[in-house]
Amino acid sequence: MDGGSTAPTGTAASVQVDVNSGPSASYCGLQLALRELQDRGATFGTLPERYSSEWAELFPRSGGGEPKLAEIALAPSERRLHRESEQSYRILAVAAAALCEGGEELGRPLELHGVGGADLASLRGFMRAVEFAKTRRGPGILLDSPHLVRTPIGPEADFSAERLRCLRRMGVAVGPEDLRDGLRDDGPGSVDTTGATNAGREARLWSAAFGDGTAYDRLAAVLAGCRIGFFSSNWESMAALAVLGRELLSGFPDNGVEELLVAAREQDGQAEAIEFEPGILRTTDDVRAFLAKVLGVQATFRGCQGQALGYFRMMRAGERLSPEVRAQSHLYAALTLTKRMDHIADAVGELDQGFAALPGDAGDDDSVRRERGWLHNLRALTHFAQRELREAFGHEKQALACIEGLNDPSSIHLRINLFSNISVLQERAGRHEQAARTWSRFKEAAGSANAGFTKHHAYRAAGLALLNGERDAALEDLSKTLVCAAEFNDDFHETEVRLEVGTLVLNGGQRSEAAEHFERAAVGAARIGDPYRMALAQVGRAAAAGVAPGGETGALARLSLTQPERAARLAERVASGDAAEILPRVRTKLNRPFDLINFQE
Repeated sequence: MDGGSTAPTGTAASVQVDVNSGPSASYCGLQLALRELQDRGATFGTLPERYSSEWAELFPRSGGGEPKLAEIALAPSERRLHRESEQSYRILAVAAAALCEGGEELGRPLELHGVGGADLASLRGFMRAVEFAKTRRGPGILLDSPHLVRTPIGPEADFSAERLRCLRRMGVAVGPEDLRDGLRDDGPGSVDTTGATNAGREARLWSAAFGDGTAYDRLAAVLAGCRIGFFSSNWESMAALAVLGRELLSGFPDNGVEELLVAAREQDGQAEAIEFEPGILRTTDDVRAFLAKVLGVQATFRGCQGQALGYFRMMRAGERLSPEVRAQSHLYAALTLTKRMDHIADAVGELDQGFAALPGDAGDDDSVRRERGWLHNLRALTHFAQRELREAFGHEKQALACIEGLNDPSSIHLRINLFSNISVLQERAGRHEQAARTWSRFKEAAGSANAGFTKHHAYRAAGLALLNGERDAALEDLSKTLVCAAEFNDDFHETEVRLEVGTLVLNGGQRSEAAEHFERAAVGAARIGDPYRMALAQVGRAAAAGVAPGGETGALARLSLTQPERAARLAERVASGDAAEILPRVRTKLNRPFDLINFQE
């Protein structure tokens, strides 16, 4: 079964590459494809220099002076069970653009073998590349036998459904009954485990975890692999490693846990993180609970909320649990019930049990105070969901009191969340000026002195200014957001904001300025290869010129694989002559789903 071809008939012989890299590390399948193009003579144009931080994650260069991607793009959020990772998006977006660029340089289509066995992150990148190729005139991308997959490692790491959704987004007509076990399964195999990339580190940890070393060495590799997998969006590896780790813990002594954590931290290559931090683990039961949390986090990121809830409740099964770990079990169960399942009463019950695990005595350790702060923060969310804004304010203030004087990464993260949440509560209560003042205080929080923070902060400040009728102030803050996005070539957010600002100034009668924003939005949308946003930019340019968009705009929109329903509506609006009504408006939060690489239905 062939499928997903974007290449016209009669093109030159394809560049064939086997991308059956397996789940050991993210981006390996993409690296194999890019190396094959490189070996054939592709240079990828200006992409390696323009996107040097992303390129360094794929192909590190000695002495590179680019900023680390973690310094300019956001990771997923464990404490919010938020899978959106700007870091993963940017790597996949650049890799997809490079696949198209490389094929165009060679004048030959890229033919992918074993795509059903690629690591999940790479599969999402190939999915992105297929849509990207639709916006270019190059030879395109071919998929050979995409129905062939590897045998799942186990039920907890069976990502067949996710692979199906990716393949369907790539235009492959495939159902569960079409999948066939037909790809080799030889561990890391062709993955370069000696390289300096994060993928090389992940693959080494995978090999060590499933190797024949001591239980101690294998457990250290499991914990490190789970942690690096969280940041690289390697959910399949996280699941497989967590199951293995829980098995290896049998008979492991409590007095070996502290040393085990030190060994794991030395191997995972991550800075002291505000997410997925195992610092409160003290006993073997704590470690087992942490691995259950790993299973829960990857399950909720996949959209399997019932499974996730079961794993989070599994965390509290041990008899020798630290109070903070037990409280986290209730926190994550409540978070799933609140944000993913809309079972507020059950979530409140979980939170009550979490507070009972941490009574809040005078002289509590900092870790206990911090966990109580997170519980209060979520209790506020449950009140917010029930429109009980006064009670929500009360819990947010209690959360701030819990972490007063604490400046560890997790407490800083919580404090930033609290300023944000309080401002949102004030906005929803109609107290827009107060919301703006609270948001302004946010700039004083630790961790706010970088372009990434300013990009998000200025955007929300602009949205609140518009609610307060302060249009000039809003435009000034939106300009700050655009400057910050451009500083590190953030095409995704710059395109979004250009479309919105173009609409804002167009509605204010500033046609020439609107035209400039829509023109630059068109350039950004072409860089990310998104036909839907490219079509929106064309609609904006036409509106600024006072003319109707042509039929080619509707045809362009219909190329979208990511937004087929929105694209169809846009095409219909173009045909009926009222497409300008669908142009996006400025909001009060910049956060957007990275829909171009998401496969959830």
